[in-house]
Amino acid sequence: MSSSSLEVPRRQKPEKRSKLWRILVILATLAVAVGWLIWFLRTPDDLPTTDRSADGAGVVDQPLYVGMFAVGDGFDRTITITDIEVDVEADGDVEVTPQLCRGGSLSVTTDPSGWCPELEDPKDQEFTAGDSIVLVVTASEPADVEIGRLRISYRDGIRWGDQDAGLEGATLSFADHQPGTVVEEPEDTTTERPESEPEEKRDKKDEDGEGNKEEKRDGKNDPA
Repeated sequence: MSSSSLEVPRRQKPEKRSKLWRILVILATLAVAVGWLIWFLRTPDDLPTTDRSADGAGVVDQPLYVGMFAVGDGFDRTITITDIEVDVEADGDVEVTPQLCRGGSLSVTTDPSGWCPELEDPKDQEFTAGDSIVLVVTASEPADVEIGRLRISYRDGIRWGDQDAGLEGATLSFADHQPGTVVEEPEDTTTERPESEPEEKRDKKDEDGEGNKEEKRDGKNDPA
């Protein structure tokens, strides 16, 4: 009697390492793609900056308009401003308000009408070639003011950014102002004026003068 043994073939198990490696590669690729997309969306082209600064002087309770960021015709973008931040250091009570100037720009002035007939709140407004950002600075007391560079948050199509822009800063001073008054001086009544001589005295002086003249003439004609 003979016996035979049956051998059951073993199933080959899939290699777990190879699958895990492929998953890691896919996840890493997705992470790189997502990271690049976020970087692209969050890094639009830089806004123009300059090393120049502004200087100006004003008086208390009178607004001073300071041009901080302007773009010319070479600015080929249209951005939507969402917020503007500015660092202000002052030794007195001052108020600083960003405004949007359409189609114009200015330096430092107390009357912007010649360059910016209309100023508006820049929040959620489009900003393009020819426009500028102006700071309206008002002091309620004498003060020296130091203003830093603007920090603008904005959207540029599907991209959005938060960048420095414009001038390096501005240095302003505000002096106390009191309206001038015209003081009318009272008429001077203390000036001494020569009084008119009495008519009798004047006539007597005239007679004496004529008499002296007569005597002098007679004395001159008499022989010595």
